[in-house]
Amino acid sequence: MLYILDTWFPSIYIWLALKPTCISFADRIRVLDDKNRHLELVLVTFTATIFDNPLYPCSFQDNQNALADSPDIQLNMLQIVTFRHYRFVYYPGSNRYEQIGQWKDPDWYNEDRSQKEGLSRAKVEGRHLLFGPCLIDVQEKSYLRLFYDEVVNPFYIFQIASVAVWCYEEYYYYACAILVISAVSIIVNLVAAKSTMRKMRKMAMHTCPVTVLRNGDWLQVASECLVPGDIIDLGSSKLSTLPCDAVVLEGDCIVNESMLTGESVPEFKYPLEKRSEFFSKIDMAACTFKPFISRHMVFAGTRLVRVRRTESAYGCMAAETPQENMRATAMVLRTAFCSTKGGLVRSILFPRPTKFQFYRDAFRFVGILAVVAVIGFAVNTVNLHSLGVSASTIAIKALDLITVVVPPALPASMSIGMAFAARRLSKKGIFCISPSRINVASKVAVICFDKTGTLTEEGLDLLGMRVSDRSRCQFLPLCSEVSGLVGSTSKAQNEKITTCADVAGINILEAIASCHSLQLVDNQLVGDPLEIKMFEFSGWKMYENENTRATVVCPPMFASYANGFSQTNVKEEASSCYLADQGGDSSYKERPCAVEIIKSFNFASELRRASVVVQKQSTKQHAEAYVKGAPEVIKDICLPETVPSEYAAILDDYTQKGFRVIAIAGKSINNWSLLSENGMIPQRTEAESALTFMGLLVFENRLKPKTTTTLGELRQAKIRTVMCTGDNPFTAVSVARECRLVQPNVTVFVSHLTAAPVETNDAIKEVLESEKSDLSARCSSSLRSFSDIVWRESTGKAVHLDPLDLAPKAIDQADKQTVALAKSLADSGKYCLAVTGDAFEICKSSALAFPDTWRHMLMRGTVYARMYPEQKAVLVDQLQELGYIAGFCGDGANDCAALKTADVGISLSEAEASVAAPFTSRVSDISCVADVLKEGRCSIATSFGCFKYMMLYSMIQFTTCCLLYIYNTNLTNGQFLYVDLFIIIPIAVCMNRAKPFKKLVPKRPSASLISKRVLTSLVGNIALIIGFQVAIYFMTEAQSWYKKPVPKKADDPDSTPLEGHLNTSIFLFSTFQYIFTGLIFSIGPPYRQPISQNRLYLATLVILLAFDLWMVLVPVKGFYSLFGLVHVSVGWRFVILGMGVANFTLCYCGEQYLFPWVAPRAAKVVRFLRLVWNRYLQREYVGDRTNTSKCLENGVVTRNVTTGGIWQRAGKRENRKSYKLVLEKMPGKAEWY
Repeated sequence: MLYILDTWFPSIYIWLALKPTCISFADRIRVLDDKNRHLELVLVTFTATIFDNPLYPCSFQDNQNALADSPDIQLNMLQIVTFRHYRFVYYPGSNRYEQIGQWKDPDWYNEDRSQKEGLSRAKVEGRHLLFGPCLIDVQEKSYLRLFYDEVVNPFYIFQIASVAVWCYEEYYYYACAILVISAVSIIVNLVAAKSTMRKMRKMAMHTCPVTVLRNGDWLQVASECLVPGDIIDLGSSKLSTLPCDAVVLEGDCIVNESMLTGESVPEFKYPLEKRSEFFSKIDMAACTFKPFISRHMVFAGTRLVRVRRTESAYGCMAAETPQENMRATAMVLRTAFCSTKGGLVRSILFPRPTKFQFYRDAFRFVGILAVVAVIGFAVNTVNLHSLGVSASTIAIKALDLITVVVPPALPASMSIGMAFAARRLSKKGIFCISPSRINVASKVAVICFDKTGTLTEEGLDLLGMRVSDRSRCQFLPLCSEVSGLVGSTSKAQNEKITTCADVAGINILEAIASCHSLQLVDNQLVGDPLEIKMFEFSGWKMYENENTRATVVCPPMFASYANGFSQTNVKEEASSCYLADQGGDSSYKERPCAVEIIKSFNFASELRRASVVVQKQSTKQHAEAYVKGAPEVIKDICLPETVPSEYAAILDDYTQKGFRVIAIAGKSINNWSLLSENGMIPQRTEAESALTFMGLLVFENRLKPKTTTTLGELRQAKIRTVMCTGDNPFTAVSVARECRLVQPNVTVFVSHLTAAPVETNDAIKEVLESEKSDLSARCSSSLRSFSDIVWRESTGKAVHLDPLDLAPKAIDQADKQTVALAKSLADSGKYCLAVTGDAFEICKSSALAFPDTWRHMLMRGTVYARMYPEQKAVLVDQLQELGYIAGFCGDGANDCAALKTADVGISLSEAEASVAAPFTSRVSDISCVADVLKEGRCSIATSFGCFKYMMLYSMIQFTTCCLLYIYNTNLTNGQFLYVDLFIIIPIAVCMNRAKPFKKLVPKRPSASLISKRVLTSLVGNIALIIGFQVAIYFMTEAQSWYKKPVPKKADDPDSTPLEGHLNTSIFLFSTFQYIFTGLIFSIGPPYRQPISQNRLYLATLVILLAFDLWMVLVPVKGFYSLFGLVHVSVGWRFVILGMGVANFTLCYCGEQYLFPWVAPRAAKVVRFLRLVWNRYLQREYVGDRTNTSKCLENGVVTRNVTTGGIWQRAGKRENRKSYKLVLEKMPGKAEWY
């Protein structure tokens, strides 16, 4: 009992058994949430140790200079607490518990000789005590522990108490039925929980042998022995899946990160170059990292696809020859649950709590029922005591009354609907790991979609290339085959290629064949699908130089262009090309030769481009630099005379048609031999400047077949849809128009920055500073505001938006046509925004200064382009702050953060990362979104119907018992069993089998059980039911044949028989009430299919109704004796039937017509009384308040209504969602979307 009380009310245990003390001496730590609610009481683990390396003051800070200002802190005792797999250590320097995941070793900032030998044994032991084993070990609870945790649930405790009461009353059959149902439910839950834990443990736990450097020696140890700071060899043959997060120091590797991101494209990892910059920028507690950080890191749980070793400087003294010290080294940064995989597992084990009103209201209603039971207990106690009933009998009857008012089957009956919905979804290939989110899906008001792989097909098709003709400074026609390019070079009039590319020693085929980051693994190209398409378009081949280990690309034989790709050995072709260039085979003279990639500058999202430096194998005198990237960026770093005059027009034409465009440029480095002799490889700044523009690659990204129809269905249901992508804003807008996410009559305004680069590392800043035009003028987004964003019309019309109120305005106020257009847009509100990631960051940083502009931007934004993964999650979070129930649908590629943040996340990826999303679809299109929403609406409507039915059931039985308690009688066990087991359970179960309606309607179902419509329905039906039962009671007593129940023994009030005319009349009538109530609350559309489609439920009602009619109209002695009934007159039976029909008719008409009409008027009366109370009785005038609104939970705002009379103000709701108030303030109509 004490354990149960401690589980239910932990504050009582803390108050009785513990006392507060200083944090440094505490042996228990109480964890509270942000609202000071108790979460957990955790034990402090004291570990006596000689901690060889001190906990430096800067170990938990980003200040590298803190070490010089503070003395070392030597600890002889570690105080560690673990909360939800977060480890915290008491840190005397700050006198608080610090998260161990934020720990940094100050020695990491600068590399010294001691680090080349690895960690010492003392440091390893000390860090092992601090960080624990490098193991994501999800503890698997025993069946006994799971059973104990399940049974102490208040629901099961109440069931046990109810069964005890029923057994005392010899109500064995139903008690056994409830016990069996509960036992089956517990067993199913235990098996499911155990299975889930085993799967989670299997997915999370990974151990393997690892080669690690310790005390100058390379050793093989188990992976759980690793600690932060260890140097490991990624090239070990036994290391295939990484057990920790680490930073690559030497060599490079390709990893598959699909377990973390859902991205099936392998990622390339490069060795760290600038330690100080890296460790000053990295946030050790972050779940995701910026690209310039992540490109050097390998993460726990990711699979090594390929590792390239190099001669290592670590542990070189232990190697006898250089070949023995060829390694790819990395330094361990985070282990166990501090790692990225550990964070993912932790988020699955402890998901974000769902703030859904339905579940809170359900518990409140149970509390109200408990109060009703107490009132009934008190009233009947007085009545029974007046009849002389013994105290023990009164106590049992009172407890029995509580089990009647609060039905034990209530929680189970409400969860059945979600189980049926999850089963129907699984048949459609949609799997749910959080069934409670099905009900949440019913209230989704906005859904964000990723573009590539979600709205459009996963891959890109290369439509062709527009090559620049430099002699005429214009583009040549689109070339869709590489043979067109090659053929033109062999012709006499070779100006097509020569004039646009070869004039400076650069070649268009070399550019598209070499400017990429592809790698060859097991004779297969791995890398970005776009780059694979580009390379395949060139028709070239790739191999790795065995001496320099550099990537070499070479053209195929001439026959390859005419007869398809050659199957000749790539190296032989490269040799042939080389000999041709040296004067061997003259047929090779006019074709590009093999080139070796000397230096690669990877794609930087901040620069939006990538580049390579290549050298022809036939000569060492020259080299070429090729750059590809966003067209608007490439144009700014090219020589102006090389850019065609129609550049902007051609680019706009393709992007507005939905094509993705990549620009190619290059230049020749003439003094390469001198630079290479001096070891002076050009840096990125030099390689990406003064370029010759070469052409545009045009990619086509097709819509998926179901995209347009599904978005149309959502639009008809008035569900807001948003695109959130990392693509070009104009391409995103074009795709949005094509799929009707943006309607044809809606104008789009795209954000442009007057001067705004994003904050990045020094290497990228150096490049940015060297660039000219608007790129060189940009500054940090954190220093900018809304006034630095220009909102331009996407098609070039002379209309823009005011930077603060986002209202359309004409650029030229003298142009009457443009002014009229701006006014028309402002009046109609038919315009939306396309927001870039940079503009989004600026708006977010200025949200406190300009809150209205920030909210308007969030409401107007329909396309969000160039967004980072973390920005997608921030967008979803901010929409939730506005009061939206938000959904997100993505293919798993970089969408994990947003999927976890959303109330309803739907992943189209089958990768393991999809376990972080509540829903995973095997159908790789967005039609699953409509299915989830339909099932959600059906489930919540069914849950409401089932809840109201169970409420009415309890009130029907409560009224029956109270009326019979007047004479110290009650229903017989047979009557109770028939009602509870053969009427209520079948109806409750079959009611939940209702299927969703085929159409999504604009009106979303209510999620509040205390809404005006639900309360009016419940109160009205309860009043009718109680009224008819009371009428039956008095009508029965008025009959001439009626016999009043009296005790069999005059001196024993407890001997009153249960059977009698009153018992029979009320029981027969109440059975009709149970059936009719189930029929009333099973109305189909607009959220469920008609009851005629739920055939099993319809058959159940028909069978029960037929049996009741037979029992009333055709009394059978055997059944009457079984149920404890007595014979009544034939006329009275028809009266009971007529009263049942009248009760059903009034309840049905009330539920369909009267109660919906009364509900808003009753709510207005309540608000009127509240206003009267505030104004007159509390002497508080509503209109005098200075605050116009107050933000409540879940984005709900309470507003003060100050206009009109008190009755007029009573007609306006005080609490509304924030986004609805924002819509009212926006230009144009409120429901513009």
